[in-house]
Amino acid sequence: MMDVERSVLAQYASLPDWLIQTVKTLSDDTFFTPIKPNKWSVAEIVAHLRVWDTYLLEERLPYIQKEARLKKSSVSVESVNLKASKYAKSGKSMDDLIEECILERRNVVAKLNEFTLEEWEHTFYIDNYPLCLTSYIKGLVEHDHHHKLQIEVFMNEQGIEFHSLLS
Repeated sequence: MMDVERSVLAQYASLPDWLIQTVKTLSDDTFFTPIKPNKWSVAEIVAHLRVWDTYLLEERLPYIQKEARLKKSSVSVESVNLKASKYAKSGKSMDDLIEECILERRNVVAKLNEFTLEEWEHTFYIDNYPLCLTSYIKGLVEHDHHHKLQIEVFMNEQGIEFHSLLS
């Protein structure tokens, strides 16, 4: 694998370490508290990340190949996010939610490791929009970063000390 692909994959694979070193330090109360009024809790964000990793594993990665034409998702983003939110509030423990997210991310990373360098560079399309696996995963790294930053800002506002792993 070339440096760019390796770097993108390493960034994507870093979520479990960040969850363990940052999110796992929260108390249960803080984990389930909305980060701002009318916003999700850290629990809901973690469930959201897990649900989208499952989607990636089941609905995207098996179909990504050279010149593949994938349809825009038939599932609504809102419905998937609502499902994640409800799941986070279903009585699952903080440890369970975090462990499930870590496991699913590791499953995705294992699947990504099966792609050859050539496959990382192949063009495929989602709703006529051209992508390659590198650019697609780079977009997901940015999505992770957005949510990590939200959580770290919240922790900072709560006066919780942590070591940021964001680069």
